Amino acid sequence: MSKILIALLFTLLATTTHASQSKLNLSCHLIPLDYPGFSLNDIQDKAISLTAADATAKPLFNANDHTFIVSVSRMDITDVPYILDFYLEIQPPAPAAPVRAYSASYFSPGTGKHHARLELLHYGDTAEPYPSGQLVFECWQYE
Repeated sequence: MSKILIALLFTLLATTTHASQSKLNLSCHLIPLDYPGFSLNDIQDKAISLTAADATAKPLFNANDHTFIVSVSRMDITDVPYILDFYLEIQPPAPAAPVRAYSASYFSPGTGKHHARLELLHYGDTAEPYPSGQLVFECWQYE
């Protein structure tokens, strides 16, 4: 195979990879497990698409004065912008500070599908080393 044909093949593969990463389809869930102020009725799920062209933070869920947000975190701008990472954020009521977690790729680090999980923990008894409740907010990439 000639060098020109090989170069064209690699260019096509790189463009296909970038195009497939210009949009991330995520499945997101909110699961409260004995977390104060929440019940199993507050379980929610939603599918969302993040695009490299629109990197604004998107509130997904609002429950009990908590806002659950997902947004593009890092992008690489080449000929075709593509998403490298996204983040999850929980904004609890003031004066508590927001909490943020970034996605990581799984299956193949750096190139696999992305997943992010954020947990708020509640310790009912300060003497107990284990949480008595947790609030789980997670999203993972699907195709």
